Amino acid sequence: MIKKNSICLLLFVLLAGCANTIGGDLFYNHIDQLEEALDQPDWEQIKLQAEELNDIYIDSKWKLQLLGDEGEYEQLNESIQKIIAAVKEEDTTNVRMELATARSLVADIYSL
Repeated sequence: MIKKNSICLLLFVLLAGCANTIGGDLFYNHIDQLEEALDQPDWEQIKLQAEELNDIYIDSKWKLQLLGDEGEYEQLNESIQKIIAAVKEEDTTNVRMELATARSLVADIYSL
């Protein structure tokens, strides 16, 4: 029983310690890059960055499931899909709005 509790505690400490540094920063940095790219729009480059944001979500989904509730990480996925759709339409306003939404959701998920 002690060994199981120790393993659980160690896992929790590792996830909690790495969450803001690795996961949150990864999302925040990518969102920042997308926001900067909108100032001088190169839509092909922005489209690639939006797809990369989706890849980050897919790669980090297991951690998001551990840290956030189902509603939060599903809303983040929905927001990323809206970003991709708005980029395809070259709609700067909606891309910026969804980036703000995604940033807020990431903050909620990674706040411990």
